[in-house]
Amino acid sequence: MKKTLFILTFLVGAITFAASAQTAADRATIRNTIGVGPRLGYYKAQDADAGNYYGGLQARLKLGAIVGVEGSVEYRAGQEYGFSDYTVTTSFVPVTASLLIFAPLSESLAPYGVAGLGAYYTNYSYSEAAEALGFKDSSEFNLGYHLGFGLEIPLSRNVALNADYRYLFLNPGNNDESLMDADFNGNVITAGLMFYF
Repeated sequence: MKKTLFILTFLVGAITFAASAQTAADRATIRNTIGVGPRLGYYKAQDADAGNYYGGLQARLKLGAIVGVEGSVEYRAGQEYGFSDYTVTTSFVPVTASLLIFAPLSESLAPYGVAGLGAYYTNYSYSEAAEALGFKDSSEFNLGYHLGFGLEIPLSRNVALNADYRYLFLNPGNNDESLMDADFNGNVITAGLMFYF
């Protein structure tokens, strides 16, 4: 938890510093409607032994000053779940769609709420001890949804930084008894750099 708070504090500080380094005349509300860019983040499921960092791409479509939609694809490498005699490592490839509701406080600050759905292609890799018990590596699609809040800071008329926190609700559909009680719900912190055109 301390690591997550440190990362969140660092991201907010970096974005605030970048925004304050420019004069108000250099910043402007994003006037174009479609944007794409890279995103980085950190995900920690409730039952995972440790969280992990991930990367991906995001696209945003602004439907005015208040409403926007976002689509993203990411790769989240293995989180390990320890059971009595063995471990299971999961990795995800989420494809998500989100609704964004902005509260543009000024030309240089736009907090937002976010809610959305996602399809999570999930891989399960079992340790040798689990394979000896008959468990085999597998993969499947799971559906999840997320709620959260964030902040977008325009750096120019066509470039913006954003950072947000989302709580992910994700229950695996895996039929293996070992994962029936695993909690994949968790905290997601994301930062992105958007290029609007």
